[in-house]
Amino acid sequence: MNTNLEEIKNNFLLFDNQLDKFEYLIEIGKNNKGISNNLKIDKNLIIGCASRSWVVCYKKENLFFIEIDSEAHIVRGLLSILQHVVNSRGISEIINLDGKQILREIGLENNITSQRINGFLSALDTVKSLVNGYERN
Repeated sequence: MNTNLEEIKNNFLLFDNQLDKFEYLIEIGKNNKGISNNLKIDKNLIIGCASRSWVVCYKKENLFFIEIDSEAHIVRGLLSILQHVVNSRGISEIINLDGKQILREIGLENNITSQRINGFLSALDTVKSLVNGYERN
């Protein structure tokens, strides 16, 4: 787990109350700058998220980075966590990421709805597909 994600994990451990965890998740999302409106197009939509959400992927010196956004605060927080996990990693590291394990490690697996879990997993699948697309070109 990278340093930023480790910090997020430790912060979640501070909260006993599920409501406090959601407030922190929303705060994480609010602190994310998101993406510009011109990138909020169908091509960048994450299929499988309950709310309209977008991901843009780019490669820099063999490492991948994503930028995310969502109309829903909680989803934006979850996608921000995914961004922390993905950014500055190589293709094999990203392809081997396990979304359920990520949520389990930060203590959210049993605290969010199955719909949000599925959206997080869909977002990770989208990122993996985008990364594979870079490697094919």
